[in-house]
Amino acid sequence: MSGVRIHPRTAMTRPAKIDRIGHKSLYGLSCLTLLCVVALSACSNNQSQMQGGTPGSSPPAMLSIEEVIRIGDEAAGDTVVFAPIENIAVNSRGQMFIKERGPTAIRAFDSDGSYLADVGAVGDGPGEYSDPLIGGVLTGPSNSVYVFNTWRGRTLTIYGPDQFEFVRSITVPPYPVEEDNREENFGILGVVEDGYVAKLSLVPSRLLVTANRETSDVIRMVNLDGSYGPVVATGRGFEGVVSLREFAQLPQKIPFPDRIPFGRSMNWGLGSDGMLFSGWNDSINIAVMSINVPEERHISLIHDPIPISNAEMEDWLSYFGPETRAKFNERGLHTTKPAFEELLVDDNNRVWLELSATQDSTKVEWIVLDMDSRVVGKVTLPFDARLKAIRGGCVYAIESKGGVPTVAVYELNV
Repeated sequence: MSGVRIHPRTAMTRPAKIDRIGHKSLYGLSCLTLLCVVALSACSNNQSQMQGGTPGSSPPAMLSIEEVIRIGDEAAGDTVVFAPIENIAVNSRGQMFIKERGPTAIRAFDSDGSYLADVGAVGDGPGEYSDPLIGGVLTGPSNSVYVFNTWRGRTLTIYGPDQFEFVRSITVPPYPVEEDNREENFGILGVVEDGYVAKLSLVPSRLLVTANRETSDVIRMVNLDGSYGPVVATGRGFEGVVSLREFAQLPQKIPFPDRIPFGRSMNWGLGSDGMLFSGWNDSINIAVMSINVPEERHISLIHDPIPISNAEMEDWLSYFGPETRAKFNERGLHTTKPAFEELLVDDNNRVWLELSATQDSTKVEWIVLDMDSRVVGKVTLPFDARLKAIRGGCVYAIESKGGVPTVAVYELNV
């Protein structure tokens, strides 16, 4: 795919509401009801903007989703109350690990939604993490729980799969960046048997005021002891600028990076058996490779770009001052939206893409593509639903109920 280089490896359905970053003009929508039943064949046969699949292939199966669990619905009598939720990780048992912020906490729930325990805690001791926790929570092949933290360097803390007891921590060294004017932001895409698949976003460390913020992504293995293994893939980062921004607590303006309105970015996902997925979201063209084998194939789909209205662009630009807006204009603004907003991969190595929405849309659409570029699923959700994981035949989403964050679990039926 364009811009990517591959390196050989030496219950009941309920309405909900959550504000969605990237859809600013649609804030304040009233609660919407999840549309659960979807005909997959309609996505590929009845939508003129979507064309894909293999000629002569059999029609895709029919899919429906049904809510089976909701956690945190105080109005329904749930005693669990969440702070804002940032992430959900799910293991092979269907147990959920929910990362909250303000204050930071990671709470474990069983597959039926019952509370199990907190994983770790905020503090400075072994098995503890910072508040805020700039990082995330993941599960591994043996159902161990992993918490990575970039606030305190590049630490990865490991907890046992049964009682979630602290096992050990490792520290990953700074990325060996060759140029002296770049630094990295560290994250982990997933855990495999012999290590961790790290994503490093390289950015200018000097933050020069410029209309072209050059960024790039590196996908690299991290060994079990925290040392770096081979580079798996590289790609572009995101479209952005650096301009002078004013902050109330600082005496002068400072250089600050911003993504351009409706800018494009590289999206990465790790599937089962070490399959790596990547897509620059200007189009639907997803590169697929194994982290162990430098062979690449593509999942692609033709789509009609969605134009950006003047009102949508002005709504986005209204959040920025004249200097930043001038940098946006200097760099050049898009006239169409990205082909997709989010990319997830399920445990059957199917790609789930959240499509960009039209200006008047009150819902978002997710399409599901198999390895043969066939549209095998379509799910229509309200803007408040943020999908975080698809595993074991279930879809896990963050939604808001009466302004309170909840976790909703939907069962996939084929």
